[in-house]
Amino acid sequence: MRPDPTEQLQGIRRVLAETVAPLVHDPYVADVLAGLVSTLDRLAEGWTQVPAFLRWDSEATGDVLRGAGYPVPPGPDDPLDLAAWQSHHREVRRRLEEAVPTLVADDLATARMIQLFRDRADRFPFATRRQGGPPAHPPR
Repeated sequence: MRPDPTEQLQGIRRVLAETVAPLVHDPYVADVLAGLVSTLDRLAEGWTQVPAFLRWDSEATGDVLRGAGYPVPPGPDDPLDLAAWQSHHREVRRRLEEAVPTLVADDLATARMIQLFRDRADRFPFATRRQGGPPAHPPR
């Protein structure tokens, strides 16, 4: 399939960076545009990692919940069904959110949850990176 999603995202990024950006003179708009370009970079680099991340995060979150005695629904049968993994992921994360008040009352559960959050941040496929320029003007 050509262009694939990575190539499409890279093409949009290139048009914005090479055609639109040189015509943008307002600092705020330039900062917004730089953020969009950076986001497109991350999407192009990370979209293929989403299925594996959803599966890992659902399973790791489920481990934390099960370790504290909470039930966890089984994951989808089809490892390639992204919509099913997104739905399952939302449900498992919702259950974690509900369980937090109980989890923080137990030191071991709290430690496992904190480690999950650290691991999740390290694995998240769309971690943002700031690229040059001053930050946007806050009042605008």
